[in-house]
Amino acid sequence: MRALLTITIILAGVALLTGCATMEDESDLPWNTPQSWEGSPSIPGLNQY
Repeated sequence: MRALLTITIILAGVALLTGCATMEDESDLPWNTPQSWEGSPSIPGLNQY
């Protein structure tokens, strides 16, 4: 039981210390750029007047 707890603590520590890689050449465009079909009122009754 003690070995399992030790391994769990070590793995949790390693997971907390690892970081995420970032790209050096980041784009100016956002990742969530709207598609051409988004924003068009296609659902009846939801038109804003």
